[in-house]
Amino acid sequence: MKSNKGSFLFFYLVFSIYSFVCNQTVSAQQLKDSLPYYSKMALKPQNSADLDNAYTFFIKHYENSTEQNRLSFILNDLYYISSIHFKKGAYTASENSALKAIKLLDGNLDYGKNNQLRKSFYTLLGMIYHEERNTSKSLELFDRVLEITNNAKDSAIVYNNISNLYKEDNDLYKAKDQLLKAYEISPRLTDTLTVARIVDNLGFIYSLLDNRSKGLVLMKSALELRQAKKDTSSLYTSYAHLAQYYYAVDSVKQSENHAIKAQEFADYINSPIYKHDALGMLTKLSSDYNARAYKTINDSITNADKERASKDAFLKYDNSEFKRKALESQLKEEQQKTRTIIAVIAGAFITLLSIFIYFLLKSKHRKEKIQQVYDTESRISKQIHDEVANDVFQFMTKLESEPLSNSHLIDDLQDIYSKTRDISKEHGYTEGDDLFEDVIKDLVLSFSNASTSVLAKGNADIDWESFSKMKRTTIYKVLQELLINMKKHSQASIAVFTFKNEGKKTIITYSDNGVGCDLNKSTGLQNVENRIESLNGTITFDTEPHKGFKTQIII
Repeated sequence: MKSNKGSFLFFYLVFSIYSFVCNQTVSAQQLKDSLPYYSKMALKPQNSADLDNAYTFFIKHYENSTEQNRLSFILNDLYYISSIHFKKGAYTASENSALKAIKLLDGNLDYGKNNQLRKSFYTLLGMIYHEERNTSKSLELFDRVLEITNNAKDSAIVYNNISNLYKEDNDLYKAKDQLLKAYEISPRLTDTLTVARIVDNLGFIYSLLDNRSKGLVLMKSALELRQAKKDTSSLYTSYAHLAQYYYAVDSVKQSENHAIKAQEFADYINSPIYKHDALGMLTKLSSDYNARAYKTINDSITNADKERASKDAFLKYDNSEFKRKALESQLKEEQQKTRTIIAVIAGAFITLLSIFIYFLLKSKHRKEKIQQVYDTESRISKQIHDEVANDVFQFMTKLESEPLSNSHLIDDLQDIYSKTRDISKEHGYTEGDDLFEDVIKDLVLSFSNASTSVLAKGNADIDWESFSKMKRTTIYKVLQELLINMKKHSQASIAVFTFKNEGKKTIITYSDNGVGCDLNKSTGLQNVENRIESLNGTITFDTEPHKGFKTQIII
Protein backbone atom coordinates (compact mmCIF):
# COMPACT_ATOMS: atom_id res chain seq x y z
CA MET A 1 0.00 0.00 0.00
CA LYS A 2 1.38 3.43 -0.97
CA SER A 3 1.16 6.73 0.92
CA ASN A 4 1.73 10.33 -0.10
CA LYS A 5 5.13 10.94 1.50
CA GLY A 6 5.41 14.44 0.01
CA SER A 7 2.23 15.68 1.67
CA PHE A 8 3.25 14.18 5.00
CA LEU A 9 6.65 15.89 4.83
CA PHE A 10 5.04 19.23 3.99
CA PHE A 11 2.65 19.22 6.95
CA TYR A 12 5.34 17.92 9.30
CA LEU A 13 7.60 20.86 8.39
CA VAL A 14 4.72 23.32 8.85
CA PHE A 15 4.02 21.98 12.32
CA SER A 16 7.70 21.92 13.36
CA ILE A 17 8.40 25.51 12.27
CA TYR A 18 5.17 26.76 13.85
CA SER A 19 6.12 25.15 17.16
CA PHE A 20 9.62 26.65 17.03
CA VAL A 21 8.42 30.19 16.23
CA CYS A 22 5.52 30.29 18.66
CA ASN A 23 7.22 28.47 21.56
CA GLN A 24 4.03 28.65 23.63
CA THR A 25 2.89 26.45 26.48
CA VAL A 26 -0.53 24.86 26.49
CA SER A 27 -1.73 27.23 29.18
CA ALA A 28 -0.56 30.25 27.17
CA GLN A 29 -2.45 28.97 24.12
CA GLN A 30 -5.57 28.46 26.23
CA LEU A 31 -5.27 32.04 27.48
CA LYS A 32 -5.01 33.27 23.90
CA ASP A 33 -8.07 31.28 22.82
CA SER A 34 -10.11 32.80 25.67
CA LEU A 35 -9.34 36.43 24.74
CA PRO A 36 -12.53 37.18 22.72
CA TYR A 37 -14.77 35.77 25.46
CA TYR A 38 -13.25 37.81 28.28
CA SER A 39 -12.85 40.94 26.11
CA LYS A 40 -16.62 41.00 25.67
CA MET A 41 -17.06 40.54 29.44
CA ALA A 42 -14.77 43.49 30.15
CA LEU A 43 -16.32 45.94 27.68
CA LYS A 44 -19.97 44.90 28.02
CA PRO A 45 -20.51 43.20 31.41
CA GLN A 46 -23.94 41.61 31.69
CA ASN A 47 -23.94 40.48 35.34
CA SER A 48 -22.14 40.92 38.65
CA ALA A 49 -19.46 38.30 37.98
CA ASP A 50 -18.37 39.46 34.51
CA LEU A 51 -16.03 42.30 35.56
CA ASP A 52 -14.36 40.24 38.31
CA ASN A 53 -13.84 37.23 36.03
CA ALA A 54 -12.52 39.42 33.21
CA TYR A 55 -10.12 41.23 35.58
CA THR A 56 -8.70 37.93 36.89
CA PHE A 57 -8.21 36.67 33.34
CA PHE A 58 -6.47 39.79 32.02
CA ILE A 59 -4.13 40.07 35.02
CA LYS A 60 -3.03 36.47 34.40
CA HIS A 61 -2.76 37.07 30.66
CA TYR A 62 -0.74 40.26 31.28
CA GLU A 63 1.74 38.35 33.47
CA ASN A 64 2.08 35.67 30.80
CA SER A 65 2.55 38.25 28.03
CA THR A 66 5.18 40.10 30.09
CA GLU A 67 7.17 36.90 30.63
CA GLN A 68 7.22 36.30 26.86
CA ASN A 69 7.85 39.99 25.95
CA ARG A 70 4.75 39.99 23.71
CA LEU A 71 4.21 43.76 23.44
CA SER A 72 1.02 43.55 21.39
CA PHE A 73 -0.62 41.38 24.06
CA ILE A 74 0.75 43.57 26.87
CA LEU A 75 -0.89 46.67 25.35
CA ASN A 76 -4.15 44.79 24.78
CA ASP A 77 -4.19 43.53 28.39
CA LEU A 78 -3.46 47.00 29.81
CA TYR A 79 -6.41 48.43 27.89
CA TYR A 80 -8.86 45.92 29.33
CA ILE A 81 -7.40 46.17 32.84
CA SER A 82 -7.73 49.98 32.66
CA SER A 83 -11.32 49.69 31.33
CA ILE A 84 -12.34 47.34 34.14
CA HIS A 85 -10.85 49.68 36.79
CA PHE A 86 -12.78 52.55 35.21
CA LYS A 87 -16.09 50.68 35.33
CA LYS A 88 -15.45 49.84 38.99
CA GLY A 89 -14.78 53.51 39.81
CA ALA A 90 -11.05 52.96 40.55
CA TYR A 91 -9.95 55.96 38.47
CA THR A 92 -6.36 56.17 39.76
CA ALA A 93 -5.70 52.48 38.99
CA SER A 94 -7.36 52.93 35.59
CA GLU A 95 -5.21 55.96 34.84
CA ASN A 96 -2.00 54.17 35.88
CA SER A 97 -2.66 51.26 33.51
CA ALA A 98 -3.51 53.58 30.60
CA LEU A 99 -0.43 55.77 31.14
CA LYS A 100 1.80 52.69 31.33
CA ALA A 101 0.51 51.64 27.92
CA ILE A 102 1.05 55.09 26.39
CA LYS A 103 4.66 55.13 27.64
CA LEU A 104 5.20 51.78 25.91
CA LEU A 105 3.73 53.22 22.71
CA ASP A 106 5.97 56.29 22.95
CA GLY A 107 9.03 54.13 23.43
CA ASN A 108 8.39 51.72 20.57
CA LEU A 109 8.76 52.91 16.98
CA ASP A 110 6.69 50.10 15.47
CA TYR A 111 3.73 50.13 17.84
CA GLY A 112 4.01 53.88 18.43
CA LYS A 113 2.53 54.44 14.96
CA ASN A 114 -0.55 52.38 15.78
CA ASN A 115 -3.27 55.07 15.82
CA GLN A 116 -5.99 52.61 16.78
CA LEU A 117 -4.20 51.82 20.05
CA ARG A 118 -3.60 55.50 20.77
CA LYS A 119 -7.25 56.32 20.10
CA SER A 120 -8.36 53.68 22.58
CA PHE A 121 -6.07 54.87 25.38
CA TYR A 122 -6.65 58.59 24.74
CA THR A 123 -10.41 58.02 24.82
CA LEU A 124 -10.14 56.06 28.07
CA LEU A 125 -7.99 58.75 29.71
CA GLY A 126 -10.40 61.42 28.50
CA MET A 127 -13.27 59.60 30.21
CA ILE A 128 -11.21 59.22 33.41
CA TYR A 129 -10.42 62.94 33.57
CA HIS A 130 -14.02 63.70 32.78
CA GLU A 131 -15.06 61.76 35.87
CA GLU A 132 -12.37 63.62 37.85
CA ARG A 133 -13.75 66.98 36.60
CA ASN A 134 -10.61 67.90 34.65
CA THR A 135 -12.48 69.24 31.65
CA SER A 136 -9.52 70.89 29.92
CA LYS A 137 -7.38 67.74 29.92
CA SER A 138 -10.32 65.62 28.89
CA LEU A 139 -11.08 67.92 25.93
CA GLU A 140 -7.40 67.93 24.98
CA LEU A 141 -7.36 64.13 24.78
CA PHE A 142 -10.62 63.92 22.82
CA ASP A 143 -9.28 66.49 20.33
CA ARG A 144 -6.20 64.28 19.88
CA VAL A 145 -8.49 61.34 19.11
CA LEU A 146 -10.37 63.37 16.46
CA GLU A 147 -7.05 64.27 14.80
CA ILE A 148 -6.16 60.62 14.19
CA THR A 149 -9.68 59.26 13.63
CA ASN A 150 -10.57 58.10 10.12
CA ASN A 151 -13.90 56.26 10.54
CA ALA A 152 -17.49 57.18 11.35
CA LYS A 153 -17.91 55.09 14.50
CA ASP A 154 -14.85 56.50 16.28
CA SER A 155 -15.81 60.06 15.33
CA ALA A 156 -19.36 59.59 16.63
CA ILE A 157 -18.08 58.21 19.95
CA VAL A 158 -15.71 61.17 20.40
CA TYR A 159 -18.48 63.71 19.69
CA ASN A 160 -20.63 61.90 22.24
CA ASN A 161 -17.85 62.01 24.85
CA ILE A 162 -17.20 65.73 24.27
CA SER A 163 -20.93 66.34 24.64
CA ASN A 164 -20.82 64.67 28.07
CA LEU A 165 -18.08 67.10 29.12
CA TYR A 166 -20.14 70.13 28.15
CA LYS A 167 -23.18 68.63 29.85
CA GLU A 168 -21.24 68.25 33.11
CA ASP A 169 -20.23 71.94 32.83
CA ASN A 170 -23.91 72.75 32.24
CA ASP A 171 -23.19 74.11 28.79
CA LEU A 172 -26.14 72.30 27.23
CA TYR A 173 -26.14 74.05 23.86
CA LYS A 174 -22.55 73.04 23.15
CA ALA A 175 -23.43 69.55 24.35
CA LYS A 176 -26.34 69.45 21.87
CA ASP A 177 -24.14 70.70 18.99
CA GLN A 178 -21.62 67.87 19.55
CA LEU A 179 -24.39 65.25 19.74
CA LEU A 180 -25.99 66.54 16.54
CA LYS A 181 -22.66 65.93 14.78
CA ALA A 182 -22.73 62.36 16.07
CA TYR A 183 -26.44 62.02 15.17
CA GLU A 184 -25.73 63.06 11.55
CA ILE A 185 -23.15 60.26 11.33
CA SER A 186 -25.38 57.61 12.96
CA PRO A 187 -27.10 56.41 9.71
CA ARG A 188 -23.63 55.21 8.57
CA LEU A 189 -23.11 53.15 11.74
CA THR A 190 -23.77 49.43 11.95
CA ASP A 191 -23.31 49.14 15.73
CA THR A 192 -26.81 49.36 17.22
CA LEU A 193 -25.59 50.10 20.75
CA THR A 194 -23.45 53.04 19.58
CA VAL A 195 -26.48 54.48 17.75
CA ALA A 196 -28.63 53.94 20.87
CA ARG A 197 -26.08 55.78 23.04
CA ILE A 198 -26.13 58.82 20.73
CA VAL A 199 -29.92 58.87 20.42
CA ASP A 200 -30.42 58.48 24.19
CA ASN A 201 -27.95 61.25 25.10
CA LEU A 202 -29.42 63.62 22.50
CA GLY A 203 -32.91 62.93 23.84
CA PHE A 204 -31.73 63.62 27.40
CA ILE A 205 -30.13 66.94 26.35
CA TYR A 206 -33.36 67.97 24.57
CA SER A 207 -35.31 67.24 27.75
CA LEU A 208 -32.96 69.48 29.76
CA LEU A 209 -33.41 72.25 27.15
CA ASP A 210 -37.22 72.10 27.65
CA ASN A 211 -37.84 70.35 24.32
CA ARG A 212 -39.23 67.50 26.38
CA SER A 213 -41.58 65.88 23.89
CA LYS A 214 -38.79 65.42 21.34
CA GLY A 215 -36.44 64.29 24.09
CA LEU A 216 -38.84 61.63 25.37
CA VAL A 217 -39.35 60.20 21.86
CA LEU A 218 -35.59 59.84 21.35
CA MET A 219 -34.97 58.30 24.80
CA LYS A 220 -37.75 55.75 24.32
CA SER A 221 -36.38 54.91 20.87
CA ALA A 222 -32.94 54.30 22.39
CA LEU A 223 -34.50 52.12 25.11
CA GLU A 224 -36.16 49.93 22.45
CA LEU A 225 -32.84 49.51 20.61
CA ARG A 226 -31.10 48.48 23.83
CA GLN A 227 -33.90 46.12 24.86
CA ALA A 228 -33.61 44.41 21.48
CA LYS A 229 -29.90 43.86 22.15
CA LYS A 230 -30.53 42.88 25.83
CA ASP A 231 -27.47 44.85 26.91
CA THR A 232 -27.77 45.39 30.66
CA SER A 233 -25.07 48.08 30.91
CA SER A 234 -26.70 50.42 28.42
CA LEU A 235 -30.22 49.61 29.69
CA TYR A 236 -29.17 51.03 33.06
CA THR A 237 -28.35 54.37 31.37
CA SER A 238 -31.72 54.49 29.58
CA TYR A 239 -33.70 53.91 32.78
CA ALA A 240 -31.53 56.42 34.70
CA HIS A 241 -32.16 59.12 32.06
CA LEU A 242 -35.89 58.42 32.00
CA ALA A 243 -35.99 58.56 35.81
CA GLN A 244 -34.41 62.04 35.70
CA TYR A 245 -36.76 63.11 32.90
CA TYR A 246 -39.91 62.12 34.82
CA TYR A 247 -38.51 63.76 37.96
CA ALA A 248 -38.13 67.02 36.02
CA VAL A 249 -41.77 66.92 34.82
CA ASP A 250 -43.03 66.16 38.36
CA SER A 251 -44.09 62.62 37.52
CA VAL A 252 -42.65 61.22 40.76
CA LYS A 253 -44.19 57.75 40.47
CA GLN A 254 -42.86 57.27 36.93
CA SER A 255 -39.47 58.58 38.03
CA GLU A 256 -39.37 56.18 40.97
CA ASN A 257 -40.34 53.19 38.79
CA HIS A 258 -37.54 53.90 36.32
CA ALA A 259 -35.05 54.58 39.14
CA ILE A 260 -35.89 51.21 40.68
CA LYS A 261 -35.31 49.48 37.32
CA ALA A 262 -32.00 51.31 37.01
CA GLN A 263 -31.00 50.14 40.49
CA GLU A 264 -31.91 46.53 39.60
CA PHE A 265 -29.56 46.65 36.58
CA ALA A 266 -26.83 48.31 38.67
CA ASP A 267 -27.09 45.50 41.26
CA TYR A 268 -27.10 42.87 38.53
CA ILE A 269 -23.97 44.29 36.90
CA ASN A 270 -22.47 45.02 40.34
CA SER A 271 -21.06 48.36 39.19
CA PRO A 272 -20.22 50.69 42.12
CA ILE A 273 -20.69 53.76 39.90
CA TYR A 274 -24.12 52.68 38.71
CA LYS A 275 -25.14 51.67 42.22
CA HIS A 276 -24.09 55.04 43.60
CA ASP A 277 -26.01 56.97 40.93
CA ALA A 278 -29.14 54.79 41.21
CA LEU A 279 -29.26 55.04 45.01
CA GLY A 280 -28.67 58.80 44.73
CA MET A 281 -31.70 59.14 42.47
CA LEU A 282 -33.87 57.06 44.81
CA THR A 283 -32.64 59.12 47.79
CA LYS A 284 -33.59 62.32 45.96
CA LEU A 285 -37.06 60.87 45.39
CA SER A 286 -37.39 59.82 49.04
CA SER A 287 -39.98 61.53 51.26
CA ASP A 288 -37.43 61.52 54.10
CA TYR A 289 -36.04 65.08 54.52
CA ASN A 290 -32.82 63.86 56.19
CA ALA A 291 -32.12 61.44 53.35
CA ARG A 292 -32.47 64.22 50.77
CA ALA A 293 -30.28 66.55 52.81
CA TYR A 294 -27.60 63.88 53.10
CA LYS A 295 -27.71 63.38 49.33
CA THR A 296 -27.09 67.08 48.73
CA ILE A 297 -24.14 67.27 51.12
CA ASN A 298 -22.63 64.00 49.85
CA ASP A 299 -22.74 65.23 46.25
CA SER A 300 -21.00 68.45 47.27
CA ILE A 301 -18.19 66.59 49.08
CA THR A 302 -17.75 64.11 46.19
CA ASN A 303 -17.42 66.89 43.63
CA ALA A 304 -14.89 68.72 45.79
CA ASP A 305 -12.78 65.57 46.14
CA LYS A 306 -12.81 64.99 42.38
CA GLU A 307 -11.80 68.57 41.62
CA ARG A 308 -8.96 68.40 44.14
CA ALA A 309 -7.71 65.12 42.71
CA SER A 310 -7.83 66.49 39.14
CA LYS A 311 -5.03 69.03 39.78
CA ASP A 312 -2.35 66.34 39.39
CA ALA A 313 -4.32 64.16 36.98
CA PHE A 314 -2.15 64.36 33.87
CA LEU A 315 1.20 65.35 35.39
CA LYS A 316 2.38 61.75 35.17
CA TYR A 317 2.05 61.81 31.42
CA ASP A 318 3.24 65.40 30.88
CA ASN A 319 6.45 64.67 32.86
CA SER A 320 7.10 61.19 31.56
CA GLU A 321 9.76 62.14 28.97
CA PHE A 322 12.76 61.57 31.23
CA LYS A 323 11.34 58.23 32.39
CA ARG A 324 10.94 57.21 28.78
CA LYS A 325 14.61 57.88 28.10
CA ALA A 326 15.56 55.75 31.08
CA LEU A 327 13.66 52.87 29.53
CA GLU A 328 15.01 53.45 26.00
CA SER A 329 17.82 50.90 26.27
CA GLN A 330 15.48 48.19 27.49
CA LEU A 331 12.93 48.95 24.77
CA LYS A 332 15.61 48.81 22.06
CA GLU A 333 16.57 45.36 23.29
CA GLU A 334 12.92 44.30 23.07
CA GLN A 335 12.76 45.72 19.54
CA GLN A 336 15.80 43.67 18.56
CA LYS A 337 14.17 40.53 19.92
CA THR A 338 11.05 41.38 17.96
CA ARG A 339 13.08 41.83 14.76
CA THR A 340 14.77 38.48 15.35
CA ILE A 341 11.41 36.77 15.70
CA ILE A 342 10.18 38.50 12.55
CA ALA A 343 13.30 37.31 10.70
CA VAL A 344 12.69 33.73 11.85
CA ILE A 345 9.06 33.91 10.79
CA ALA A 346 10.03 35.39 7.41
CA GLY A 347 12.63 32.63 6.88
CA ALA A 348 10.08 29.99 7.84
CA PHE A 349 7.54 31.52 5.48
CA ILE A 350 10.01 31.55 2.57
CA THR A 351 10.96 27.93 3.30
CA LEU A 352 7.32 26.83 3.40
CA LEU A 353 6.55 28.80 0.26
CA SER A 354 9.47 27.14 -1.54
CA ILE A 355 8.29 23.68 -0.47
CA PHE A 356 4.76 24.49 -1.56
CA ILE A 357 5.92 25.72 -4.99
CA TYR A 358 8.10 22.61 -5.38
CA PHE A 359 5.21 20.23 -4.76
CA LEU A 360 2.90 22.37 -6.91
CA LEU A 361 5.29 22.21 -9.85
CA LYS A 362 5.87 18.51 -9.27
CA SER A 363 2.13 17.88 -9.28
CA LYS A 364 1.73 19.96 -12.44
CA HIS A 365 4.55 18.05 -14.14
CA ARG A 366 3.01 14.71 -13.16
CA LYS A 367 -0.37 15.74 -14.57
CA GLU A 368 1.25 16.91 -17.81
CA LYS A 369 3.13 13.61 -18.07
CA ILE A 370 -0.07 11.62 -17.54
CA GLN A 371 -1.82 13.71 -20.17
CA GLN A 372 1.02 13.05 -22.61
CA VAL A 373 0.68 9.30 -22.02
CA TYR A 374 -3.07 9.45 -22.67
CA ASP A 375 -2.57 11.54 -25.79
CA THR A 376 0.04 9.08 -27.07
CA GLU A 377 -2.22 6.08 -26.35
CA SER A 378 -5.13 7.78 -28.12
CA ARG A 379 -2.97 8.66 -31.13
CA ILE A 380 -1.60 5.09 -31.44
CA SER A 381 -5.09 3.69 -31.01
CA LYS A 382 -6.40 5.92 -33.78
CA GLN A 383 -3.55 4.96 -36.07
CA ILE A 384 -4.15 1.24 -35.46
CA HIS A 385 -7.84 1.69 -36.19
CA ASP A 386 -7.57 4.04 -39.16
CA GLU A 387 -4.51 2.56 -40.89
CA VAL A 388 -4.06 -1.07 -39.91
CA ALA A 389 -7.60 -2.27 -39.14
CA ASN A 390 -9.15 -0.45 -42.09
CA ASP A 391 -6.48 -1.75 -44.48
CA VAL A 392 -7.04 -5.31 -43.26
CA PHE A 393 -10.79 -4.88 -43.67
CA GLN A 394 -10.39 -3.58 -47.23
CA PHE A 395 -8.07 -6.44 -48.08
CA MET A 396 -10.62 -8.92 -46.69
CA THR A 397 -13.30 -7.35 -48.89
CA LYS A 398 -11.16 -7.80 -52.00
CA LEU A 399 -10.41 -11.43 -51.16
CA GLU A 400 -14.10 -12.21 -50.70
CA SER A 401 -14.69 -11.17 -54.32
CA GLU A 402 -11.96 -13.54 -55.56
CA PRO A 403 -12.29 -17.36 -55.75
CA LEU A 404 -10.00 -18.90 -53.12
CA SER A 405 -9.20 -22.55 -52.59
CA ASN A 406 -8.17 -21.99 -48.95
CA SER A 407 -11.17 -20.76 -46.94
CA HIS A 408 -9.08 -20.60 -43.74
CA LEU A 409 -7.17 -17.61 -45.12
CA ILE A 410 -10.19 -15.31 -44.75
CA ASP A 411 -10.85 -16.68 -41.25
CA ASP A 412 -7.25 -15.90 -40.23
CA LEU A 413 -7.56 -12.40 -41.61
CA GLN A 414 -10.83 -12.03 -39.69
CA ASP A 415 -8.99 -12.95 -36.47
CA ILE A 416 -6.23 -10.42 -37.24
CA TYR A 417 -8.86 -7.74 -37.86
CA SER A 418 -10.68 -8.53 -34.59
CA LYS A 419 -7.46 -8.44 -32.56
CA THR A 420 -6.42 -5.15 -34.15
CA ARG A 421 -9.84 -3.64 -33.40
CA ASP A 422 -9.69 -4.88 -29.79
CA ILE A 423 -6.22 -3.36 -29.25
CA SER A 424 -7.49 -0.05 -30.62
CA LYS A 425 -10.50 -0.18 -28.32
CA GLU A 426 -8.39 -1.04 -25.26
CA HIS A 427 -6.19 2.04 -25.61
CA GLY A 428 -8.50 4.46 -27.30
CA TYR A 429 -11.03 5.64 -24.70
CA THR A 430 -12.11 9.22 -25.36
CA GLU A 431 -14.76 10.79 -23.15
CA GLY A 432 -17.84 11.78 -25.09
CA ASP A 433 -21.23 13.19 -24.14
CA ASP A 434 -22.37 10.09 -22.21
CA LEU A 435 -22.47 10.07 -18.41
CA PHE A 436 -19.47 8.31 -16.91
CA GLU A 437 -21.85 6.02 -15.02
CA ASP A 438 -23.12 4.74 -18.40
CA VAL A 439 -19.57 4.47 -19.77
CA ILE A 440 -18.71 2.07 -16.91
CA LYS A 441 -21.89 0.07 -17.58
CA ASP A 442 -20.91 -0.29 -21.24
CA LEU A 443 -17.37 -1.34 -20.28
CA VAL A 444 -18.68 -4.05 -17.94
CA LEU A 445 -21.15 -5.33 -20.52
CA SER A 446 -18.45 -5.49 -23.20
CA PHE A 447 -16.52 -8.04 -21.12
CA SER A 448 -19.57 -10.14 -20.24
CA ASN A 449 -20.26 -13.20 -22.36
CA ALA A 450 -21.78 -16.70 -22.11
CA SER A 451 -18.92 -17.98 -19.94
CA THR A 452 -18.23 -14.88 -17.76
CA SER A 453 -20.61 -12.53 -15.93
CA VAL A 454 -19.21 -9.11 -15.00
CA LEU A 455 -21.22 -7.00 -12.53
CA ALA A 456 -20.94 -3.43 -11.18
CA LYS A 457 -22.50 -2.56 -7.79
CA GLY A 458 -22.90 0.98 -6.43
CA ASN A 459 -21.83 2.64 -9.67
CA ALA A 460 -24.85 4.96 -9.60
CA ASP A 461 -24.05 6.11 -6.02
CA ILE A 462 -20.82 7.85 -7.05
CA ASP A 463 -20.92 11.48 -8.21
CA TRP A 464 -18.63 10.85 -11.17
CA GLU A 465 -19.23 14.30 -12.65
CA SER A 466 -17.43 15.88 -9.67
CA PHE A 467 -14.23 14.09 -10.79
CA SER A 468 -11.91 15.81 -13.24
CA LYS A 469 -11.79 14.52 -16.82
CA MET A 470 -8.25 13.20 -16.27
CA LYS A 471 -9.29 11.34 -13.12
CA ARG A 472 -12.27 9.74 -14.90
CA THR A 473 -10.03 8.69 -17.79
CA THR A 474 -7.51 7.15 -15.38
CA ILE A 475 -10.21 5.22 -13.52
CA TYR A 476 -11.62 3.94 -16.82
CA LYS A 477 -8.17 2.72 -17.90
CA VAL A 478 -7.64 0.96 -14.55
CA LEU A 479 -11.00 -0.85 -14.69
CA GLN A 480 -10.32 -1.80 -18.31
CA GLU A 481 -6.86 -3.15 -17.43
CA LEU A 482 -8.28 -5.28 -14.61
CA LEU A 483 -10.92 -6.75 -16.93
CA ILE A 484 -8.32 -7.50 -19.64
CA ASN A 485 -6.19 -9.25 -17.03
CA MET A 486 -9.25 -11.26 -15.96
CA LYS A 487 -10.10 -12.21 -19.53
CA LYS A 488 -6.55 -13.34 -20.33
CA HIS A 489 -5.56 -15.18 -17.15
CA SER A 490 -8.27 -15.83 -14.56
CA GLN A 491 -10.72 -18.27 -16.24
CA ALA A 492 -13.31 -16.65 -13.95
CA SER A 493 -17.04 -17.17 -14.34
CA ILE A 494 -17.95 -14.16 -12.17
CA ALA A 495 -16.18 -10.79 -11.75
CA VAL A 496 -17.61 -7.99 -9.56
CA PHE A 497 -16.81 -4.29 -9.19
CA THR A 498 -18.11 -2.57 -6.03
CA PHE A 499 -18.16 1.25 -5.74
CA LYS A 500 -18.80 3.19 -2.52
CA ASN A 501 -18.05 6.49 -0.78
CA GLU A 502 -16.42 6.71 2.66
CA GLY A 503 -16.20 10.34 3.74
CA LYS A 504 -14.30 12.21 1.03
CA LYS A 505 -12.76 9.02 -0.40
CA THR A 506 -14.04 6.74 -3.14
CA ILE A 507 -13.36 3.01 -2.70
CA ILE A 508 -13.42 0.63 -5.68
CA THR A 509 -13.20 -3.10 -5.01
CA TYR A 510 -12.69 -5.77 -7.69
CA SER A 511 -12.96 -9.54 -7.13
CA ASP A 512 -13.34 -12.64 -9.30
CA ASN A 513 -13.57 -16.38 -8.71
CA GLY A 514 -10.79 -17.25 -11.14
CA VAL A 515 -7.78 -19.49 -10.67
CA GLY A 516 -5.75 -16.83 -8.85
CA CYS A 517 -1.96 -16.86 -8.86
CA ASP A 518 1.22 -16.13 -6.96
CA LEU A 519 1.28 -12.36 -7.23
CA ASN A 520 3.85 -11.31 -9.79
CA LYS A 521 2.90 -7.93 -11.21
CA SER A 522 2.75 -8.13 -14.96
CA THR A 523 3.00 -5.06 -17.17
CA GLY A 524 -0.78 -4.67 -16.96
CA LEU A 525 -0.94 -4.73 -13.16
CA GLN A 526 2.09 -2.46 -12.91
CA ASN A 527 0.30 0.01 -15.18
CA VAL A 528 -2.73 -0.17 -12.90
CA GLU A 529 -0.60 0.62 -9.85
CA ASN A 530 1.20 3.51 -11.59
CA ARG A 531 -2.08 5.04 -12.74
CA ILE A 532 -3.59 4.95 -9.23
CA GLU A 533 -0.44 6.48 -7.73
CA SER A 534 -0.72 9.32 -10.25
CA LEU A 535 -4.04 10.20 -8.57
CA ASN A 536 -2.42 10.12 -5.09
CA GLY A 537 -4.49 7.04 -4.40
CA THR A 538 -3.59 3.59 -3.05
CA ILE A 539 -4.12 0.08 -4.42
CA THR A 540 -3.69 -3.37 -2.84
CA PHE A 541 -3.72 -6.79 -4.53
CA ASP A 542 -4.85 -9.98 -2.82
CA THR A 543 -4.50 -13.28 -4.66
CA GLU A 544 -3.35 -16.88 -4.17
CA PRO A 545 -3.51 -19.91 -6.44
CA HIS A 546 -7.09 -21.29 -6.68
CA LYS A 547 -8.46 -18.51 -4.44
CA GLY A 548 -9.45 -15.91 -6.99
CA PHE A 549 -8.15 -12.37 -7.43
CA LYS A 550 -9.05 -9.26 -5.36
CA THR A 551 -8.06 -5.62 -5.62
CA GLN A 552 -8.99 -2.58 -3.49
CA ILE A 553 -8.49 0.95 -4.81
CA ILE A 554 -8.83 4.06 -2.59
CA ILE A 555 -8.98 7.47 -4.27
